[in-house]
Amino acid sequence: MEWKLKSIDKETNHRFLNFYVLHYAVRREGKESDYPYFLASRKEMDDLLVAKKGALRPDGVLILAVTEETDPSVLLIEEFRPALNRYILAVPAGLMDDGDKDETMTAYREAKEEAGVLLKDLRLLCPASPTSAGLSDELVAVVTGVVASKDTTHLEPFEDIRAKLYPIKDLPALLQDEKAFIALNVRLSLLYLYERHYGGKR
Repeated sequence: MEWKLKSIDKETNHRFLNFYVLHYAVRREGKESDYPYFLASRKEMDDLLVAKKGALRPDGVLILAVTEETDPSVLLIEEFRPALNRYILAVPAGLMDDGDKDETMTAYREAKEEAGVLLKDLRLLCPASPTSAGLSDELVAVVTGVVASKDTTHLEPFEDIRAKLYPIKDLPALLQDEKAFIALNVRLSLLYLYERHYGGKR
């Protein structure tokens, strides 16, 4: 099959998220058909379809922040998500600002704002990657870091977020708890942390 993007229509004009229709021509076995595809995106028209443009810059960053202990803990947050109409358990995360030079700068800033924590030894674990390619063009990176100290002066007053440290050795039980509502990418990240710290100790 051959896919050719013919045009894009922007159907909404909201501040943070918009709805687009991508009009493709699809050629299969010598026949061409029109194929509309529907897309939710944080981007403006000129920045759509970044995968076609070379270097990828993530929309946001997930932060795996751990403590420096023999039995370390991971920084988790409980946050209300209006799209789900409920609280979810997550790791600190946030959108990249235009002024952020890279993913680690975003992670440092967001950890302060969301959890009141200062991080050190920040490293990029996963580069910009799609999160829900059937619905959105959102790209997210994963950054690891070590909890250095608390800094509650930077907490955002309008965000409904509660932060806590959770022992990594107890993550398997948490991930099996039916009451724990956790996004898939966060679940996989927490499994990675458990395997990294305790995978050889079972």
